[in-house]
Amino acid sequence: MIRKYELMYIVDSSMSEDGVKSIIEKINAVIGKKGELVEQQNLGEKKLAYTIKKKQKGIYIFNVVKGEQETVNEAERTLKITDGVLRYLTIRADTAQ
Repeated sequence: MIRKYELMYIVDSSMSEDGVKSIIEKINAVIGKKGELVEQQNLGEKKLAYTIKKKQKGIYIFNVVKGEQETVNEAERTLKITDGVLRYLTIRADTAQ
């Protein structure tokens, strides 16, 4: 069943601009294989509420994705093994129409 998901992930702010772009492109490619990237926002560098992996700041990336659970599982697996990703969170927004 195709559903709408919101995926937010935090990238290490000490990475180069090209490094951040490569992570974003990698995740977009994974989503694009079996799903659809509806919206993407780079919310920029923000101070973290608490230290994560000895980092005080991170770059927040927000995505709205349409796809099946399998698409989200693959994106989360990729985020988990990608260096430079501090945290990620996926929530189901609602059933896509």
